[in-house]
Amino acid sequence: MDTKLIVVVGGAGKLGRLIVNSLLAHPDTRVRALVRNPGKPEVAALAQDRVELAAFDAVSADDEARADAVRGAFTVVSALQGFGPDIIIDAQLSLIRAAKAAGARRFIPSAFAYDFFTLPAGINVHSDWRRTLGESARSEVSDSFEVVHVLQGMFADRNVLGFLGLFDGEKGIVRYWGDGTTPIDWTTWEDTARFTAAAALDERKVPERLFVSGDRMDILTFAKTWESIRGRKLSRERLGSLEELERETKRRIAQEPRNVPAWLPLMYARGVFGGQALLGPSHNSRYPEIHAENLAAAIARGAL
Repeated sequence: MDTKLIVVVGGAGKLGRLIVNSLLAHPDTRVRALVRNPGKPEVAALAQDRVELAAFDAVSADDEARADAVRGAFTVVSALQGFGPDIIIDAQLSLIRAAKAAGARRFIPSAFAYDFFTLPAGINVHSDWRRTLGESARSEVSDSFEVVHVLQGMFADRNVLGFLGLFDGEKGIVRYWGDGTTPIDWTTWEDTARFTAAAALDERKVPERLFVSGDRMDILTFAKTWESIRGRKLSRERLGSLEELERETKRRIAQEPRNVPAWLPLMYARGVFGGQALLGPSHNSRYPEIHAENLAAAIARGAL
């Protein structure tokens, strides 16, 4: 089997590192991790026999730098994170075009969320930007080049739920908007990385929206499951209706438009509890070697 080169943009971040490690589980794979500062000791430590580190700034890179960064890649995977369209749309679209010009088989953008293609515009600005990227990227797709969005729902992780203001295990509180019965798709960081690596290496045509997940469970059932496994009680706090969530989101934006952490979690909560961005039929079976961890197992090992 020929060795494949996979380029991982943002390879030093949490998800980027997990994707790199998942790729290395496949012996006929080499990785070029694009990072801002390969000289940092914690980043330099990522280099090994099959991992090449390369300095790269996705926003400031010119055409020549992008071409060099993706040269020889079978797939380019983006694990970039950012709070603006300069990264989410502009930088990734430029990388998509560079990957196509370099002869790559596919590009996997930094999507890693619920299905923002089905989420109405205006609910979550980050989802709007990712949808715009996806729609713009379609003009680059051909018989020999594809753009694949890995969509896994919400990360089954205490820090993610904490960022959303929905769960505090130490204080024993779970919070929600609406009636708490809206289904939620959950996947661990590790399984997201495994599915992404499998898609990056896939010789077959991969769907534009690759739906993968570990579980589907509403927030109140999550609370009961957590209590059963951890042997502790959680208090339930209903924060308001979905209409009140919408009003509170708009109020915070009007009050602090530049303070993104003040209102972005509410935007994501609207996507989670509105039920309009659930994943489509699962593609887990494409990769039977991956046994996705369900929510109960993630709770049991301490992810939540």
